Amino acid sequence: MPLDVEFPEDFTAKPLQVEFTLPKAGWINCRVRPLHEKFAISCTYIWDPFPRFIAWLEAIAAGGDSATWLVDQEGSCSRVQFYGGASSIDDKSDYILHLRSYESLERIRGAKVERRQVVESFYQAFRTMAESPDYTPRQWEAHPDYDRLDDLEDEEYTAAVAAFPYRGYNLRALRSDLIEAYLAH
Repeated sequence: MPLDVEFPEDFTAKPLQVEFTLPKAGWINCRVRPLHEKFAISCTYIWDPFPRFIAWLEAIAAGGDSATWLVDQEGSCSRVQFYGGASSIDDKSDYILHLRSYESLERIRGAKVERRQVVESFYQAFRTMAESPDYTPRQWEAHPDYDRLDDLEDEEYTAAVAAFPYRGYNLRALRSDLIEAYLAH
């Protein structure tokens, strides 16, 4: 398969529009415009990428030169990479890249961005999804008493697992004081 590479002609900073779908059957999709129009990064509870997502945003908010959010999509891999002002002596711009690979690198998309906008766009979209009144924890999260399920009798255990069939992180609890302090200034 040939490598699909796309960078905007003018390569000027464009506003980011980030959207996370509500969890459904252990999957959440993330679309980042201008990187994606139809394509989305598929996040699975099996390789829950959201603790790494928060660490990625924290590294960017802390002023890091580069940071990568790795998403295992159960068969392919997406890397969202941030590069802060390090492209050349004459260009101190920030960039975001999305690289997707299966058996080899298949796709690269890139955009010029602003550091603060990356943190704000991704974090706010994530919080909006997690705090939505339509968010259904059982579509992503492990049972609230997951650590105590082994103490249940067989019938109770079966009912508890049926009520929460996935094992993802509690996304409503996944917050960052560092990111929120960064965005408050």
